[in-house]
Amino acid sequence: MRHLLKTPFRTLGGLAVLAGLLLGLATPLRAYPIFARKYQTACTTCHTVYPKLNPFGVSFRLNGYRMPKETEDLVKQVPVSLGSSAYAKLWPSAVMPNQLPGNAPLAMNVKMESVSTSAYDPASGKTTTRNDFQFPQEANLFGAGTLGDHMSFMAELTFGENADGSTSTEIEHARLDFDSIVGPDHLVNLRIGKFAPNLYDGFQEMWLMTDNGVDTMFTYNPVGYRGGVGSGADDMATPIISLPGRVRGIELYGVAAHRFFYTVGAMTKIGPGGYTGAYGGATTPNGNFGNNAHKDFYARVDYKFGGMGLDGDTEGVKLPPENWRENSFRVGVLGMSGNGRNINFSVADDLGNPFNMQDLNYTRVGVFGSWLIGDLNVFGVYLRGNDKLQLIDSETNLVLNENTRSYNTWFTQADYVINPTFLASVRYERLRPADPTVKAERFLNLNFTYLVYANVKTMLEYREDLNETRNNQFAVVLRAAF
Repeated sequence: MRHLLKTPFRTLGGLAVLAGLLLGLATPLRAYPIFARKYQTACTTCHTVYPKLNPFGVSFRLNGYRMPKETEDLVKQVPVSLGSSAYAKLWPSAVMPNQLPGNAPLAMNVKMESVSTSAYDPASGKTTTRNDFQFPQEANLFGAGTLGDHMSFMAELTFGENADGSTSTEIEHARLDFDSIVGPDHLVNLRIGKFAPNLYDGFQEMWLMTDNGVDTMFTYNPVGYRGGVGSGADDMATPIISLPGRVRGIELYGVAAHRFFYTVGAMTKIGPGGYTGAYGGATTPNGNFGNNAHKDFYARVDYKFGGMGLDGDTEGVKLPPENWRENSFRVGVLGMSGNGRNINFSVADDLGNPFNMQDLNYTRVGVFGSWLIGDLNVFGVYLRGNDKLQLIDSETNLVLNENTRSYNTWFTQADYVINPTFLASVRYERLRPADPTVKAERFLNLNFTYLVYANVKTMLEYREDLNETRNNQFAVVLRAAF
């Protein structure tokens, strides 16, 4: 065992990673070894490199964590029966039986990260570089699995260490899914809880091979005196952002005719809790999560040409033996609408005079595309947003003006499988903020990944501000899932 542990690091990555840690971007890691134990198979059955899913992994996820055309012999951990199957015929005179996972459906992910950040100060003309050993940067405790034939679940508890030495704990996900509730299999599924909506399927951080998420799309705050000024907001601290990484909501989704995907949902985006001080909101009454009773609504439709069906169907399709390869193209359109009426946010003009602002209504419309050809996957999203902003005198509460501000953002990313052990990625991002006085943001993100084992990987990742190349970040990352 000792020899086996040392060999992969010696082949290439060990010296490079250890040197990087001494010379020396943070997003959650999401892969579930729970299913590797349940089916006694490798993580690479579903992942090109975790958490990025291969075509089979996409169908496994959309099927409610079940294998396409799953049979009992594929499941190696026998589930615990909650009542005799004969009770189903007696319902409602008898309680409907169900099942529990055969073992505790828990998994752990740990991330160690060495981050070197360079920042240029125009006032002094100096560039400052700092290195931080984030050991660990965070640890994630997962629970996921199935409950009988028509339910599944997923939960994630994240433990993190802050820059001041304090610690934080967050419930990032906690949801229940009701699978194939009516009609053909996979057509109608219902999800409720806190989750990353399928609106972002394929491009939210939990489905990317890179350590960094697409900040220009998910951390843009559209509220500002003349509209939003740029990315960098935290969706857990800023009530309104371009797209929330996670939501509290209810969602319907499904796959029809093997290749058509849809999702539609309602969510509470503004919250949690009431906002005071910086955002000027009143405290939340009755312990509600948000100050606004309105819900945001979203929808998305996709179609996949070629390759494996979105539900795992392979009829009439010739697939290569390498499960990350196929020739396919997936295209979709997505949209979201909502409002932040009656919630004040603090803004200031160029002289520092304070005002309140409300985002009366907002829309997001986008296009998604993903082209997979052999070892190369090129994908991206274009998104346009409109926000109707109302400026209010902070002392008299009189409405001063209303303006609709628009922004657009897009990215394209190319992931390449050099071989199953080594992978590379490059991403370009661009954001045109709503504030006309602010310059467009442009970023470059480079990643090289060494998959040491199916459940252990190291990464070298570099991110650069293309408007000011002296602002950049280099990270050396070690991740393990067990």
